[in-house]
Amino acid sequence: MKDNGFMIDSDGICLFITLTLRTSLAGRLVLIFLNIVCAGIIILATTEKITAMALAFTLMFLFLIRYSLWNFYGKEYLTINTKSIRYQHDYGFFKTTPQTNKIGTSLMVQAQQIYQTGKSKQVRLVFISHDENDFPEEVYHVAIPITQKNANAVVRGINLLYLDKVTDNYSLPPIHMN
Repeated sequence: MKDNGFMIDSDGICLFITLTLRTSLAGRLVLIFLNIVCAGIIILATTEKITAMALAFTLMFLFLIRYSLWNFYGKEYLTINTKSIRYQHDYGFFKTTPQTNKIGTSLMVQAQQIYQTGKSKQVRLVFISHDENDFPEEVYHVAIPITQKNANAVVRGINLLYLDKVTDNYSLPPIHMN
């Protein structure tokens, strides 16, 4: 099984991260089967005029379609700067509205180990900030797990953003890493 997709880019002010979900073929086939069964029950309940059953399975079908679209086409877009984290989920046919969470005095990234069968070790990123009273609070956690190597790239990118912020705050010459 392939690892989930990962792409990172920076313009010096923001860090742009795109995570792509890659599910197994067996999982996709199960979702297709469940969607077909649920649609069949809705059609049967509608033709037999069983309204309550048709409504219940229609609601279930809508949730199942959303879950299926996420597993087939799911992408997560993150934009991080020293003041906020902006995220958006892409379901293939529609995107959620971008949400922005403010960052306090600092930003820390924590990689939580998760285990999945058939994939290499994966981690889930948790972004933790400190509020005005210096208490840690979770700002955001990603929905799509990534490899430890990719998590380290995110940490390096965030460290570079804050390194540039420190040089700007103290009027130091910019630091260029070769």
